Amino acid sequence: MRRAAGEIAATVATGGLYLFFENVVGLKLPFLALCALCWTGYLLRRFAREPGILAAWGIRRDNLARAALLCLPFFALLALLLTGYRLALGWRTPPATSLWIFGLYPLWAFLQQFALQALVASNLDRLGLKRWGTAAVTAVLFGLAHAPDWPLAALCAGAGFLWACLFLRERNILPLALSHAWLGTLTYYWVLERDPWREFFQGSGLSP
Repeated sequence: MRRAAGEIAATVATGGLYLFFENVVGLKLPFLALCALCWTGYLLRRFAREPGILAAWGIRRDNLARAALLCLPFFALLALLLTGYRLALGWRTPPATSLWIFGLYPLWAFLQQFALQALVASNLDRLGLKRWGTAAVTAVLFGLAHAPDWPLAALCAGAGFLWACLFLRERNILPLALSHAWLGTLTYYWVLERDPWREFFQGSGLSP
């Protein structure tokens, strides 16, 4: 119980510090590098002591097909809604650089889903919170992680609730990460009308 509460607190603190370093001091990339180092060390230590922990974290193959089939209808429905929204407002073809986002975003989405599901949702469930409450808390945290971009935060909160519900049903984060990445890419280009590829380079001080 203590470990579960500690992991939740550490994850929430990491998210809060991320917002500070991104929006206040402008050191997003150095902070992410430090976070990756610290969290990787902790998770490797846990894995060395508990080899079966990967399944509990939702990194597994035994139920991958079931989890993917569970996720597929929601992904298809949301993708159709995004396409319909874009057609209604006027078609916008994503730039060629969007292929990089479609290809690379799954890794970042996996890390986010891992934090949300393995470190927050799983531990809240272990602490005895009802599943709808677990999904709601996870959704709020995922939305707040995108503050102060409130339109994006609202979209993420809604998606976060759905992903938490799917995770608590099948406990596999792999299809969630892929749907997260691809729906997120379409949302950036078609709903928010933003280019995440260009924003990444501008935020890092580099030229695309």
